[in-house]
Amino acid sequence: MRAMENQASIRRAVKILEPKPFYGARDAKALENFIFDFEQYFKATNTVTKEAKVTLVTMHLFEDAKLWWRSRYIDI
Repeated sequence: MRAMENQASIRRAVKILEPKPFYGARDAKALENFIFDFEQYFKATNTVTKEAKVTLVTMHLFEDAKLWWRSRYIDI
């Protein structure tokens, strides 16, 4: 029990940086890093629902990537 309390206090003390935005570059490495960064961010912030994950990721899409998402989002 005490270990869980210590872990919670450490999480509060550490500032979790948000992942960098994705601009839609046609670069596999940039996309893989974007996905990896968000997977790590979800673990660090204990984000578990698909809805929350989609919302967080799409808020970090810019320029061409945002236009692509908007065209898909309208169809949903």
